[in-house]
Amino acid sequence: MTNTDGSHTGSTRSASKWLLLPGVRLLAEGWFAWQVSHELLDSYKRMHREEPELTGKTLYERIVIRRTSLDVHAAAGVLRRAEQSFCEWPSERDLKFRDVVRYIVIQDYMKSHAAIGTYTNLGRVVAYVIPEDL
Repeated sequence: MTNTDGSHTGSTRSASKWLLLPGVRLLAEGWFAWQVSHELLDSYKRMHREEPELTGKTLYERIVIRRTSLDVHAAAGVLRRAEQSFCEWPSERDLKFRDVVRYIVIQDYMKSHAAIGTYTNLGRVVAYVIPEDL
């Protein structure tokens, strides 16, 4: 549309540009969560093949160390924060690999996109990729 002075109102262009932005963000956020979830699932499978005696928190800790290059103490902190975030409320339960992945996905995304937040339920994407029993 054009105003009487020849300038554009931009209502059509601007509106469609801004309407697409949330859709693009949804796709980008979903892709991020999907990609990190698959990377961690592949790491889980590889680590489980290489060291089948590792299970539970010990296995999760090794995966975190391999992905992040953190030391054992810092990796244990990641597991502790994942447990606090997902296993203490609304009811207490044991930590699962899916919880660790969800924590890592959200933390990694927020580190790189903290100023804008998220539109996507990143945990739902993680749940789609990571089996509940892991």
